[in-house]
Amino acid sequence: MSSQRLRDVKEKAYTPQVVSLGPLHHGAIGLQAMEGHKIRYVREFFERSKVSLQDCYNYLMSQEAKIRACYAVAIEFNEHKLVEMILVDAIFTFEFLLRSAFKDLQQKNDRIFGKPRMDRDVIYDMLLLENQIPFFILEYIHFLAVDKHIIPLKDNRVLSLLELTHIFLQNRVYIRPFGEMMDKLGHGARITHFVDFVLKCHRPSLSELPRKERLETLTIPSATELHQAGVKFVNCELHDHYINDYVFVIDRLVDNSKDVELLVQNKILESKLPDSQAAADFINSLDLGPILFSRDFYFTQLCKQLNDYYDVPWHKWKESLKQDYFSTPWVGLSVIVAAILLVLTLIQTVCSVIAM
Repeated sequence: MSSQRLRDVKEKAYTPQVVSLGPLHHGAIGLQAMEGHKIRYVREFFERSKVSLQDCYNYLMSQEAKIRACYAVAIEFNEHKLVEMILVDAIFTFEFLLRSAFKDLQQKNDRIFGKPRMDRDVIYDMLLLENQIPFFILEYIHFLAVDKHIIPLKDNRVLSLLELTHIFLQNRVYIRPFGEMMDKLGHGARITHFVDFVLKCHRPSLSELPRKERLETLTIPSATELHQAGVKFVNCELHDHYINDYVFVIDRLVDNSKDVELLVQNKILESKLPDSQAAADFINSLDLGPILFSRDFYFTQLCKQLNDYYDVPWHKWKESLKQDYFSTPWVGLSVIVAAILLVLTLIQTVCSVIAM
């Protein structure tokens, strides 16, 4: 799918609000204020490392064609402007990773870490698809930093770029411990940018993926309806559009706040929005129709099983009885006692009739 079609779904999801990284949003209105802070980070990097600015520039010039090819659209800047921009943005990004991992590097007058919540806003922008720096350039900056011994030690060793990236992202995108990620990715994994790293961390391995099939219907019962029919919810593991298909299923499960509360209770969702209704509204705002691959849908069998199960009336009757009359031991006990009293009353009535 083209970048423009993706942007048409929700343009704000692709537009940085605080800082631009790379050529796609460079110079945009509202983002210039951070440019001076980028230069400050760059200057401090060169002061600490004593790396030659000219050497860095020459290396990036040798990689200019590869850098330009990393972006899906034509870059309007000439080679010198592009290299200068990428050099500043890459060093800024690397310095941000370092300061996120090592609090001692943060300064009180830092425009990002010295202001409440500003670092969070920068992180959000760094996770936008159109706001990425090629990872191989960050690897080069990391190599220079290791060579010049400017990365603080942790447990008597220097952290790799992937470790710094994991620290930077782990509390924002809920990825698992670094060792587990490396076992999954493989230690020779090639990362293209931050979004690619997040995708590779969340998607299952090839052997774990369900088979793709044609999706016959876009409708499945909501989470509350399925719960009322006796469906049990268990936490799912998050290749191409697998995550999109997963979000599509979640969108169909959630109609209102009760659905959100049920999925939160079963640890399917974790929301930091103000309340359940806000979470429901957000999920319902995810218009995934234009990017749904119905012929190659990963959860076709799951949707079919849910619809088939829900269409059997007995399941809803049985679960309604269980939830309404046996939801707790005390409620269940009261129902049993009432039933016993009813039986005894019936017996007494029958005996009285016989005695007559």
